[in-house]
Amino acid sequence: MFRLILFYAALSIPGLLGKAMADPGKLDLIASDLEASFPEIGHLSTAHFADMVEQDDGIILADVRREAEYAVSHIPGAVRISPRASAMQVAEAIGPNAANKSVIFYCSVGVRSSKLADKSKDALQAIGTREIYNLSGGIFAWHNESRPLVDESGATDLVHPYDRNWGKLLARQGSVAMRPERRHGQ
Repeated sequence: MFRLILFYAALSIPGLLGKAMADPGKLDLIASDLEASFPEIGHLSTAHFADMVEQDDGIILADVRREAEYAVSHIPGAVRISPRASAMQVAEAIGPNAANKSVIFYCSVGVRSSKLADKSKDALQAIGTREIYNLSGGIFAWHNESRPLVDESGATDLVHPYDRNWGKLLARQGSVAMRPERRHGQ
């Protein structure tokens, strides 16, 4: 946990991590630290999650990012939930469909989604949720593997970087965007 705190604190100091932060492989370190810091929730690899989606294995996908991030792109089928939502608000947003389903939370790299999944686990279990997971590496890992993303108009290759430092974890820097893509006819 101490290593995780130092890593995130260093991200807030401009230029401190320099080239070291520009390595998308750092997502593995972050995911490992989050798994150790939040042992009460499951942590899914992107490959395991993709298999669950393909099998239509009764999942609810919760995007735990700001509206601007979600507008640029999100994983198909995701419902946006504020990172600041209370456990009760999460249960209310997911509730009607939660019985016997798995709820998978994601954000940019997994920090916000792990926190919200952990905070909401008791409320979700009380309404019948089968399992609660965090998507390891978040949408950044998903994007780095060239997996599908959408915006309100359909398929997109863009992803919001959260900020300049965190965005260095994205392997395809040409697909980084702070705003949704403008398409012809819009």
